[in-house]
This record gives sequence, C-alpha cells and structure tokens, in this order.
Amino acid sequence: MQQNQNPLTVSELTAQIRNLLESNFRYVKLMAEISNFRIHQSGHYYFTLKDENAQIRAVMWRSKNVFLPLKPEDGMQVVITGKLSVYPANGSYQLEVWELKPQGAGELQLRFEKLKQKLFQEGLFERAHKMHIPRFPVNAVISTSKSGAVLQDFINITKRRYPVVNLFLYPVNVQGHTASREIAQALDCIQVSCENGEIESIDLIVIARGGGSLEDLWPFNDEALARVIYNCTIPTVSAIGHEVDFTICDFVADLRVPTPSAAAELITPDINELIENISKFSYFYKSNIQNRLISLKNRLKEIKSNYYLNRPRDIISNYYQQLSDLSKSITAHSTNKLADLNNRLKSYKQTLFHVKPEINLKKGYAVIFKEDNELFFNEDKPLLSFDIKNLVTRAAQLKSDEEVSIKFSDKQKLARVIS
Repeated sequence: MQQNQNPLTVSELTAQIRNLLESNFRYVKLMAEISNFRIHQSGHYYFTLKDENAQIRAVMWRSKNVFLPLKPEDGMQVVITGKLSVYPANGSYQLEVWELKPQGAGELQLRFEKLKQKLFQEGLFERAHKMHIPRFPVNAVISTSKSGAVLQDFINITKRRYPVVNLFLYPVNVQGHTASREIAQALDCIQVSCENGEIESIDLIVIARGGGSLEDLWPFNDEALARVIYNCTIPTVSAIGHEVDFTICDFVADLRVPTPSAAAELITPDINELIENISKFSYFYKSNIQNRLISLKNRLKEIKSNYYLNRPRDIISNYYQQLSDLSKSITAHSTNKLADLNNRLKSYKQTLFHVKPEINLKKGYAVIFKEDNELFFNEDKPLLSFDIKNLVTRAAQLKSDEEVSIKFSDKQKLARVIS
C-alpha cells in the first residue's frame, strides 16, 4: 500500500477484507472437532470448529442442516465443506457449512455399538417382548417417503401377492436428522388414532427405506425412536437398507427384513397359493364327505333289508302273544294255588273241629283243676282258657282232703279228695 493513500473507513476496509477472504475461500474442506454446539430457535446451527491450536466459528443454516443424517454434538470429529464469510456488523468471519460428516465411519460405528450395547442391556432386544406378525393382515401401514421407488415397489408386490389387504401410507422423511423424530411421531399418531377409533384397527406397521451409507441410515439408529418402537402396541416391521445393513430399529422391531421388497413379501401371503390350498382342501373334504355318504347309504340299505327291522309289526305281535300266554299261565297257576290252599284250610278246620275240648267233654271226659278256675270254649277260637298250672293230669298232684274243680260238658262242680 502507498503511504500517501487516502484513509479508509471501517466499512471500506471491512468490505475489502470481505472481498479478499470470500473470493479466495469460496470452497473450504476442513477437518475439526465440534464444540459449543447450539441450535437457534430459527433452526440454524451455531458451533465452533477447533483443533489443538486454533478455532473458528461456524454456522449451518436450517436450509442445509435439515438434510443431515445425524445431529452434531460437542466433541464429534467431523469433516465439513463450506465457504468463508465475513459478517461486517462486528467485523468477524465465520465458516458457512454446507455439508457435515463424521470423520470416517469408525466414529459412527463406535456410537452405533455403544447404543446397541446399552439398549441390549436394558432388554429392548428381548425376543419375549416381540409381538407376533399377523399371517393374514387386514389393515397395514407403511411409513416411508412418499416419493421414490421404495413405496411403489412395496405397493406393487403387496397388491400382487395379497390384493385384499388395505394398505395405508404415513409419509415421513427417511433422511436427515428430523427423520427419526417424524417416524416416532408417526408411530405415536397411528396408535392414538386407533385407540380413539379415528381409524380402523391396524394389524402392523412397516418402517421402510432404501439402501444408503451409514450416514444416510443414521436416523434409524436414534435412541428415542428405538424406545418408541419398543413401546409400540402395534406389531412393527423394520425394512431398512439392504441385506448387509443393520440399524438399531432392526433389533428393536418385532420383525427385521433385509429390504422393503422382502418386507412386502413376508407380511403378505400369496393369494394364489391360498386359493390352491383352499381348492385342495375343498376337494379332499368333498371326497371324504361323498365317501362317507356312500358308506351311510349302504348301511341304510342293509338296515332296511333286515327281517327284524323290516317287519316290526310281526315282532310286536309275537311279543304280545308271548305276553298273553304268560298272563294266562300266571292266572291259571294262581287259581290252582288258591284252590289248593282253600281245600287245605277246610281240612284244617274239620280237624280242629273234632279236637275241640267241648266235643271231648260231651263224650264223657272231664277236666280237673286244683282251684276254682273258669274254663270256657270260644267258638271262633277253639281254645280252652284256664291257668294250666292248676290243671290236674296225674293223681300224684292231689293230696288228701284237697278241693278240686271238675269241668263237665254242661257244668262245673267242686269235689274233695278223700284219700
């Protein structure tokens, strides 16, 4: 500079510095550590990039940071791309960041393993907690980007295999640091809508995204999203990336499938196979029923041709005849038995009549008692009524001068023993 140059204003000097810096540092690729990270209410990121000996302020406008696969944090080693800009108001310069990536895949992989181990120890990967995926879903939701081949392929495969399923889309961003929050909100919204009866009951939810780098898939390694999936009351299917890609969502979900296309096949049965199986089933049971009917018809013919079942009147008439004969036999036997008993009874009466005490007394016999004892004969009951202890049957029973009573056929007299 020339010494006799006219003095510059601060604004002029700042403008020259700005032109000099911004024209020479239009593209800057920088490796550094993030510190003092903060998010402005406008959504802009403000932070400091530093190494062992120096630091520089940086900003990443919201229009750029929405596409980041992960949210920066203090201590993260990153590689950034941007340009140098001067802020005239305070005479400072800063780096406007366009792109921000972790410094190599090693750091992201370390963070992935650390979170994976943490959630594993908490039991979020336990198989016992995982829900069964319905074999025949009626209503299914896919949460993915509404643009791109993933959604269209999923719809085509699902409708080809199982066109009766009702498929619903809940569109979300699947890349950028906002993606994990949007997917978590989608899961919560679906559950609340089902509980409130705003939508039909959902049988399963598929979280889908195509392949990409570790940075592209990083939203699916978000801890908050993992906990939402774990607590989801609807069975969830993780279909993220390619077969070699694994995310935290894969471990937490009820089912992990390698690709979105594979998910479309796994969650739906093949309707052509179902129709074929139903046809086989129908043919088998139709044949079985027909054979059974033929067997029953033949059995019925045999029953109809049976003599005893074919002529039931003859059988009943025969039984009636047997019953009549048996009745007559019983009646005759009973009559004969009663007649015999009557004859025997008459014989017993005649015998008893001849042995009546009164008859014997009339024949000249007498009955002697030691004391005066009334003896009488009952016509209805041919028995003598007296005290048998006083009856004299032998001479030795009597003593001299003892009084006795003698019963004759007509009267009773007293007598005295002389000797």
